[in-house]
Amino acid sequence: MIGKPKFKHGDRVQFMLGQEGTLHGSIYIVDKYGTFEDNSDVSYDIMVDEYGPKKEPCLFKHITEKLVTKE
Repeated sequence: MIGKPKFKHGDRVQFMLGQEGTLHGSIYIVDKYGTFEDNSDVSYDIMVDEYGPKKEPCLFKHITEKLVTKE
């Protein structure tokens, strides 16, 4: 719900992203009023633990709250 995020900085979460499957990480930034592109839902920037062939950390931006669940 806009203005009332379910998660806070540092929370461990997971989310689905197309063909990438389920990704696991920590909330890095909370956009509690959405973003310029989509102000209809809370949005998160999530630091994923391991991504890509080198299994490196990667920041995913503007993940809407409806895609995010507790790990």
